[in-house]
Amino acid sequence: MSTPTATDGARPSWTAAQWEAISSAHRLQLLQFIEGAGRATIKDLSGWTGRTGTSLYPHLEILEAVHLVAVEIEVGKGRPRRVYMPGPAVAWERQASETASEGHSSISLGVQLLSDLGLRLRRWGKARVKKAVEARDLHNAALVSETTWLDDQQLQEVNAKVNELMSFVREARAQRRGKRHNVAVYHFPDVTLREARDGVPE
Repeated sequence: MSTPTATDGARPSWTAAQWEAISSAHRLQLLQFIEGAGRATIKDLSGWTGRTGTSLYPHLEILEAVHLVAVEIEVGKGRPRRVYMPGPAVAWERQASETASEGHSSISLGVQLLSDLGLRLRRWGKARVKKAVEARDLHNAALVSETTWLDDQQLQEVNAKVNELMSFVREARAQRRGKRHNVAVYHFPDVTLREARDGVPE
């Protein structure tokens, strides 16, 4: 596919093909790992996901085709190996840019992320039942969910705290010490069923 270029200096927006590429939880997880690591081999990705390298190649090819992943061939003493890195589209605006991509936006990405987190949470629960995790790991989880009222200034403060937390998380991810852990932070406007049906006034 072609790589769109914004004429006004703004970042391009994701295309329908890119949204389609991350509609798979497997590919979304791969993209997250590659974004976090900066560079990853198929051996790295296989170890982090618990999947075979053979099963990952088709997903990586799809991500590469839509510029979400870039590949570099690394030549060393042994056989050349493919090193995966974030592609140029990772830096684009994660909003729809085409009529064909209507319905694809940061909202649909959020839904996909939460769905994927649900799968990971169930896996953790299954591991607990089978006692496949250490006793101390049973307490290494926290869930907080609140519905509140926030004005513009309070929203700015929330976003600043979220950015601070995620900067810490990304630094820890780069160091890769300890065990893998999922950290998710998502806030969004609350909408009632009636408001969703009638449309929320501006």
